Amino acid sequence: MNKEVVFVLEPDTGRVTVEISQVPKQAVDEIAGDLGNRVNLNCAKPAEKDRYLPILQPDFTSPSGVKSDPFSIWLYSVYHNSVVDGPGRRSVIQTAGCSIKCRQCLVPQTHQRENGKLITVSSIVTEVVARHEEHDGVTILGGEPFDQAGPVAELVSRLKRHGLHLTIYSGYTFETLIGRKDPNIDFILTHIDLLIDGPFVRQLAQNSGEYRGSRNQRVIVKPGGDFSRPEEPMNAKISSALDGEMSR
Repeated sequence: MNKEVVFVLEPDTGRVTVEISQVPKQAVDEIAGDLGNRVNLNCAKPAEKDRYLPILQPDFTSPSGVKSDPFSIWLYSVYHNSVVDGPGRRSVIQTAGCSIKCRQCLVPQTHQRENGKLITVSSIVTEVVARHEEHDGVTILGGEPFDQAGPVAELVSRLKRHGLHLTIYSGYTFETLIGRKDPNIDFILTHIDLLIDGPFVRQLAQNSGEYRGSRNQRVIVKPGGDFSRPEEPMNAKISSALDGEMSR
């Protein structure tokens, strides 16, 4: 992986996001000094809402007409205008509850479902679609989204009806997910555009690369591309953060 500094300019918000890979700390500090106030970001961990990213907190009230929706998700938050949770500018749906509970997780507050609120899928879709002209896609993360495979499959189905690009983060590996042979998980994997898989490992966090929290995680493009042969999951397009190479 090469040393790289990427500047993401957002003239409409007056914001500059700097993505950094294998750059010396001195250079990072110099960039921060030139640009002004610095706010550290990471996947699933946006800036505070009074800084830049508006966050929909779990006390969001469902719009009229959708309270009868039989599908609900334990939701921690929804936030918009993220440029660190997948390609482009994105709306992010952050689920509550995680069975993995990675050590030194950046967002341990999402591990317990009771820290979130049970929200109808319709409410979430309404919120995201209303902002669709402001973003390039939607990211679902947690918590652990696949702990709620049924509701998340319904969410994916409804968002795809609107033609939205979908990315999902999971602490489970692709191989583990398809090994469960759960129809809901299979549906999700065959209808999303990107899967970032694997647990967060603090010791591998440095120089993790674009969209990843740690170097063991992979960016898998169209994970359901060859789902007829689950015994050979590497037929999916995988970008490995360990060697920095893309196999296509």
